Amino acid sequence: MFAFAFLYVSSKKEIAADQRQKEEAAALKKAEEEKAQTELRRINEEKAAQAEAERKAADAAKEQKKKDDYLASLKVIRDDEAKYTADLNKYKEQIADLEKELADIRAEKEKLSRQSIDLSKAIAAAYIERQTAETEVQRYAAMVARRANESALARPPPVAPPPPAR
Repeated sequence: MFAFAFLYVSSKKEIAADQRQKEEAAALKKAEEEKAQTELRRINEEKAAQAEAERKAADAAKEQKKKDDYLASLKVIRDDEAKYTADLNKYKEQIADLEKELADIRAEKEKLSRQSIDLSKAIAAAYIERQTAETEVQRYAAMVARRANESALARPPPVAPPPPAR
């Protein structure tokens, strides 16, 4: 038994040493696994952070592109508005000029119409005066002819009887 006890004690020491070595190896392995997991977690977190940063950068780039496109289209709209406003003002000036020209032409037409009417009246008055003058001349000629017929000077003297024949 002594030998058994000796073997038991020495085995116990060896078993305890082996157990300790196994525990140390397991603890070391566990520590290495934890370290590897921690490192893996850190790498995954870095990758996730990097992916998140890239996604945010991509989102920011998309947002900036959207904003730039919006501002560019807004600038195009404002440029078109300015162009159309300038055209509108130019056309308003043309309309005002044409309306003034039209008013001047209408005034000239009215003036010419009045002159035409006045000339027509003058022609009609001159025609009437000519007819009146002709009528007066004819009446005056008729009066002169009548007076001349009634005048003793206009009658030939009586014809003397022919002298008796001898």
